[in-house]
Amino acid sequence: MTLKRSSAVVLLAVLLAACSPSVSPAPSPSSAPSVAPTASPAAVESPGPSASAASGGSPGASPAVPIDPTLLSIIPLTVDGQTITEVPDVEANLVTDPNLIANASGLAVALGIDVGSGQFAYIAVIQLKPLVFGNAFYLSWRQSYDQGACSQSNGLKSTGSTTIAGRQVFTGICLGGADTYHVHLVAPDRLVSITSVGTSH
Repeated sequence: MTLKRSSAVVLLAVLLAACSPSVSPAPSPSSAPSVAPTASPAAVESPGPSASAASGGSPGASPAVPIDPTLLSIIPLTVDGQTITEVPDVEANLVTDPNLIANASGLAVALGIDVGSGQFAYIAVIQLKPLVFGNAFYLSWRQSYDQGACSQSNGLKSTGSTTIAGRQVFTGICLGGADTYHVHLVAPDRLVSITSVGTSH
């Protein structure tokens, strides 16, 4: 089965069912989907170099957000039979984003894609620095992410919210057929943002 909107909802439901406040914890797979958004408090998309460079590297190296693959442990390995895998190339393009450097202490990106149809789900998990999260920050993050995703899908049509696995999930609908989903997880503060693209909406 291809990844589509219903699959993204299933993925979120599985993800959220496995997480609770008490728990701490296109194209082709080799390139970022054409609708991979840029998001952050003012824009959120920010992985860059390599894991070693991101976590410090050599003295005098440019600052970067550490890539932390363990953040993807909250995501199921497959959805509707479609494998969800980390995408280092996309992460590498995000780690030097100034907004993420200022607000994030870790990030990871995964992608589930049906190469035949081009339908995919792009998942970004961002761990925030202490005391960064707040209503204004979260609103700005969603707006920037949705604008970035929908700018490559004919613009943003509407936003809303729904409940999945007992948690509030904010959604966005692009005119070109892409959907976005956002959820905030606590202990530690993490943001999970998904862009789902497919014709079977």
